[in-house]
Amino acid sequence: MMDTLISVFRISVKAIFANKMRSALTSLGIVIGVAAVITMLAVGSGTQQEMTERFSRFGTNVLFLRQPWDLDESISSPKDVTMDDVRAIRRIDGVEAAAPYINSGFTVEYGYTSTSVSVLATDTDIFRTYDWELDEGREFTEKEVSDYAQVAILGATAAETIFNDVDAVGKTVIFEDIPFTVIGVMKKNGQGGFGFDMDEGALIPYTTGKVKMNTGWNSEDRRALDRVIIRVKDFNTIEETKEAIANAVRNTHKIHPLKPDDFQIDDFASFVEEAKSAGKTMGILLGVIGAVSLLVGGIGVMNIMLVSVTERTREIGIRMAIGATSADIRLQFLAEAVTLSCIGGLIGVALGIAATLIVAANSTTIPAQMNVTAILVSFGFSAATGIFFGYYPAYKASKLTPIDALRYE
Repeated sequence: MMDTLISVFRISVKAIFANKMRSALTSLGIVIGVAAVITMLAVGSGTQQEMTERFSRFGTNVLFLRQPWDLDESISSPKDVTMDDVRAIRRIDGVEAAAPYINSGFTVEYGYTSTSVSVLATDTDIFRTYDWELDEGREFTEKEVSDYAQVAILGATAAETIFNDVDAVGKTVIFEDIPFTVIGVMKKNGQGGFGFDMDEGALIPYTTGKVKMNTGWNSEDRRALDRVIIRVKDFNTIEETKEAIANAVRNTHKIHPLKPDDFQIDDFASFVEEAKSAGKTMGILLGVIGAVSLLVGGIGVMNIMLVSVTERTREIGIRMAIGATSADIRLQFLAEAVTLSCIGGLIGVALGIAATLIVAANSTTIPAQMNVTAILVSFGFSAATGIFFGYYPAYKASKLTPIDALRYE
């Protein structure tokens, strides 16, 4: 049996290389299809991983309080999220930290260098809600917050852009005509969430931001916050803590028991799940696009095999005349189709891996992650394509009678 299969394979390879150009063009569809599936699924997998890591980086025990983007129509005068809410939240047993969050964009100047920086006005609790680490310098203190101190902590990329190789700590930068002393530089840590990138941004005391830089609105300490970032002590009690936070905020907003909330509390755990779901959906869509390319390649294989059966009708007749059975003829042409598809599949795998590595190495906006399962499935699908689209031409060839085949011109 093994000798028969080896013999069939040798004949298949010989038949394929007898028409090199036609075989190459036929397998091109399989090559493109397999390469497309591998590359697209790698991009989908990389995107899913990046989105999941981006939200998971903050921990699933992080919540944030904000005004809802679509308020209930029954709420006629919603209250802003303010420091009153922050203080009420901090008194809850299950809360480890609660930080005010006001995000604004400013132009930063140092010497002859000028660049735009996203500035987060907050307080000392921000260092306990997010797992950010300092590379040099220090955090600002509670006294600096209460004293409206003009101090700033720069993100790693922002510090590099502004100061190049000069040590940033102790230097004075200008935020919108107001001098700030740089007291620290953060380690590179990636996206800070919800439009704020710590690497590209800066932290300042929220008091300074609200009073001296006109961030937020209303008056004095009751100026509105974009949101409140909250870290819960124990993930297992997050739902109970969310309920306690909601009750505390309802009290500060003086909401009637029968009225709906004028605020919203979200958690990163839900965003992680949404990120995973979105990544899977994207992967499926990209995989379908690649599969369509593979399907088109399979149709090309079937087309060329039908042409091959017609061209080799006399050869089929001779083989049958010297003892080959219908099963032998069917196996021979099926083997040729599978071999052609597998050769295309192997080339496609190589190109797909190369394309994935190139994208991963050279693109910062399109993440790509090698997916071994996608490689195996794509190659297996290419072999299955050969079987599926090669069967009909093989079946047609096996149904020829020796007499008719020998008479064919």
